[in-house]
Amino acid sequence: MFLKNIIKQALLPSLPESILNIVLVDPPDYPNVGDSAIFLGQMNFLNIHFPRAKVHFIDHRSYATGQKYLLEQADCIFFQGGGNFGDLWKRHQKIRLAIMNEFSHKRLIQFPQSIHFETQDSIKETADAITRCAHYSLFVRDKKSLEFAQHNFSCATKLIPDMAFYLPTIVRLPAKSDVFCLLREDKELLVNKTEAINQLLKAKALTYSCSDWVVEKAPLQSKLNLWLCYLIKRYPSQTKLIQPFYEKLRLHYAHTNLTRGIALLSQGERVVTDRLHAFIMSTLLGVKNYTFDSLGGKISNFHHTWMTESDLTYLLNEVDDLKDHL
Repeated sequence: MFLKNIIKQALLPSLPESILNIVLVDPPDYPNVGDSAIFLGQMNFLNIHFPRAKVHFIDHRSYATGQKYLLEQADCIFFQGGGNFGDLWKRHQKIRLAIMNEFSHKRLIQFPQSIHFETQDSIKETADAITRCAHYSLFVRDKKSLEFAQHNFSCATKLIPDMAFYLPTIVRLPAKSDVFCLLREDKELLVNKTEAINQLLKAKALTYSCSDWVVEKAPLQSKLNLWLCYLIKRYPSQTKLIQPFYEKLRLHYAHTNLTRGIALLSQGERVVTDRLHAFIMSTLLGVKNYTFDSLGGKISNFHHTWMTESDLTYLLNEVDDLKDHL
């Protein structure tokens, strides 16, 4: 896909030619399929372009004294991409700023993010952290975030698509119904449209099912992850022994989430959603999708930046707009 080439052409020139030690900060430890898709896209990018490099992970649960040697040895420290750059999802911003402040002398790369702040104090805190960094590159995934960063931050900022577009090829499964609705219920929900969509689909006599993908479906892996993070913090001298198990589990967990997401989006001949990565993954799967915006305009900003020419995805404002498409 052409967006994958844009990522490659924009991101590689910002990186040293030879990287042997990498740390990726904040890979997801929760069931959101979209963030797992981003994580695995990032890993595919690193594995393809830096095949000799060792890639280590740290996150807000595991980060402690025992993992700091990984950051000191790193040629590059990458931060997980997504939609949590700002003060809406505070735990992600907290670990990001902690690493930026403590390892400001290292080469720091922010994989593409959408930016959303609600307070000037949070903007200043982030701007100050960026100013202290010797080598910090910020990648954003929509034009509005680019404009915000250029206005507020003193760092090199580039516009590139979401890293889920660097996933290896994903293949849809056979559909079971006319429509599958993947609708969010968290704090990024803009307007609850679930009941209105249900009524419309019933009126059109279409077969459908509804779900969200932030439901934990791998509880054993999740609990084991919590245990390993606890051990890393509790026994820093044993980090080198625990770290490989922690990293393998995190990758396996992400693959489990991605497989579940593919199965969900494959259920319908068409997808209705208000999640950014439901429409991105549907597009990658070749599934026609109808998408509503989320809080902060994250979806519309991304769609307007990269997807206006797509014949698979349609950005809608109101439920009534679905009537002409279904």
